[in-house]
Amino acid sequence: MRKFLYCALLVAFPSLLLASASIENSDFIPRVINFVIFIAILWYFAFDSVKGIFITRKKAIAARLQEVQDNLHKAKQERENAQKRLEESKEKAKEIVNSAKQEEYLIRQKYDDQIKKDIELLKSALEANIEFEHRKAVRTSVENLLNELTANKNLQLNKEDYVNIITKRIS
Repeated sequence: MRKFLYCALLVAFPSLLLASASIENSDFIPRVINFVIFIAILWYFAFDSVKGIFITRKKAIAARLQEVQDNLHKAKQERENAQKRLEESKEKAKEIVNSAKQEEYLIRQKYDDQIKKDIELLKSALEANIEFEHRKAVRTSVENLLNELTANKNLQLNKEDYVNIITKRIS
């Protein structure tokens, strides 16, 4: 009601100030009464529809604001989920790298051990081969010597001489 009174004074005040004649000679009071009646009729018939329009608009704005807030909340949750997945991925990557380093170390150790074994086997095979070649060379030289001795008709040797020659030649 105060708003209505302020509105009426706002409309009436300029005409009171600018009026050159007194208020009794003018039609100001009937105009104010007509204006008040018009506002009352307008209030009576249009208040519910205007109020409904504003309430509908208020609800639409509230619904839209709620929708925006829901979308914002969803976006924040998705961002948090993405951050969590990123952290999990980083941890998995670290685990994979550590696992790969550990596997590489184990494989390197395995191959180092295998290489050492192969080197030992090659050394023993080489030593055996050297021993075999040495025995073969000794046999060949003894065989050559015996062939020379048997081929030489001028030289006569008995069994003991042959044994002595072979033992001296072998050692």
